[in-house]
Amino acid sequence: MSLPHPRRIVTGHDDQGKAIFLTDSRVPLETTKLGASLGVLWETKQFPADNSGSQDPIATRTTDLANKNGVVLRVVDIEPGTTEAKMLFHRTESLDFGILFDGEVSCYLDDGAKVDMKPGDVCVQRGTIHGWTNTGTKTARMYFCLIAAKPVTVGDKELGAHGYHKEDVASGGT
Repeated sequence: MSLPHPRRIVTGHDDQGKAIFLTDSRVPLETTKLGASLGVLWETKQFPADNSGSQDPIATRTTDLANKNGVVLRVVDIEPGTTEAKMLFHRTESLDFGILFDGEVSCYLDDGAKVDMKPGDVCVQRGTIHGWTNTGTKTARMYFCLIAAKPVTVGDKELGAHGYHKEDVASGGT
């Protein structure tokens, strides 16, 4: 069963500095080859973010899971039956907060360790190789806030982004 597209409400300022609602709309998700549907709710290209102006950053296609200079707020729907054989093991150069909103998922690490998550649980990913499964009977929805981070360094080895092709995770915009 599919979940409704998420509603995104964006505030800003008019030319007098008064707070206003700039956007109140549904954001469609795009089905990928990865057993999940993705949608970008907001993205910044710098940190700290610039809250001036009224330009909508998701009008431009997001071409990576994370970006190297800012923040990406993403929604991911994982269909039932996404098992270990179908999950995408990957690493991003970001600090990720993954919040399970609906359904049940498991987070696997590259050594096979796993943790099961229920709605309301939060997984903080710190540049690890990981993957998500949904062995439940309904679509699981997660929200991810990905914040640019330096690549993980272990000893003298740098552990950069790994495990996916950017064209497989592009979403939103034109």
